[in-house]
Amino acid sequence: MAREPVALADEALLELLLCYAIPQRDVQPIAKRLVEKYGNLSSLLSLDAAVLCSEEGIKQVTAVLLKLVDHIRTSPEPPTASGKKKAGSVSVQESLFLEPSHPATSKAEHPPAARAAPPVSKPRGVEVFSKSLLKETAEFLPLLPDAEDLDELREFVRPRFHYSSETTRNRRVNYVLKRMFPGGTPDRALMQFAKLYAGQQELRDVAFHRFCQSEPLMAKAVDEFFLPAIGAGTITREALRAYLRNLFPNSRTLDDCSQAIVEALVTTGIARSDRRSVHFAYREIALPSFAFVLHSVFPEPGMYSLASIELHPAVRHMFWNPDRILPSVYELRNRGLISKVSEIDSVRQFTTKYELAGMVNVLKEPPVRK
Repeated sequence: MAREPVALADEALLELLLCYAIPQRDVQPIAKRLVEKYGNLSSLLSLDAAVLCSEEGIKQVTAVLLKLVDHIRTSPEPPTASGKKKAGSVSVQESLFLEPSHPATSKAEHPPAARAAPPVSKPRGVEVFSKSLLKETAEFLPLLPDAEDLDELREFVRPRFHYSSETTRNRRVNYVLKRMFPGGTPDRALMQFAKLYAGQQELRDVAFHRFCQSEPLMAKAVDEFFLPAIGAGTITREALRAYLRNLFPNSRTLDDCSQAIVEALVTTGIARSDRRSVHFAYREIALPSFAFVLHSVFPEPGMYSLASIELHPAVRHMFWNPDRILPSVYELRNRGLISKVSEIDSVRQFTTKYELAGMVNVLKEPPVRK
């Protein structure tokens, strides 16, 4: 309460938070370990609840407290009846953590003297990209021939890219193939799915899923920048560039990267954009897309907890309405795409019976309702 500098360090703040969830225990070692592992308190709070619970000493009640603080600090301040902020109001994050609001919820009226946010920790493997090419990807995937290796696909796709420079064509082809086939070999399940849903939302969904898997920055931006602002439904392009500058202060291609991120969302149908802003919201689930993503993240037939799919990052990155996840799992069961769903007392599970390729084969048949 005296706002002494030592008490406002990330480790000290986290230790105090943990005391409310883990009473009568020395939580300083836990706080120290978590801050060292994730770099700062902001990065820790933005983690998925399932990831938090996987840390030693963190149980669900503690994860709930941390995610509650994360929600409060990143949620836009609700307007008053007149539609304006209350005079003299201070955001929770500014008063508690002495940092500016998250870029996704910052407002143009912030005073120029506001201190710049410290650089956000950048996980290993997160790199800038300058093109999304998801429009071209969705067009090419249904046309791909049955091939043994990526070289054959590369030869097929290259002449269909309309660029005068051969170097540019080669680079674009590599972008598409490496993102869609990160394993380095043609994925017949994806190519078959593309033929089934050519030109449809389901294919755009699956291409975006693969894109997020191959470009960690896209997934990170969805988690840390877009989803925290889902209530407002709008962010400015300048706020997105500011977020990227925090991550990559020395990069000279952030304008291209910002544009590529927006293009990926718009091409998929997740967002609309204009010159200044990007508009987005949770969306309905296309069942074939959901089935593809579920069998991609749980590739082995078996029994899994429902929480593992409800909280999975790959599902969250799709901007699917969280309230529709469980009904969609039941609908997969009704159509015979998974074996069963069980919700008995505290046991909440679903059971898959196909690998990804087998599930796609079943999609070719008319749905069988049970």
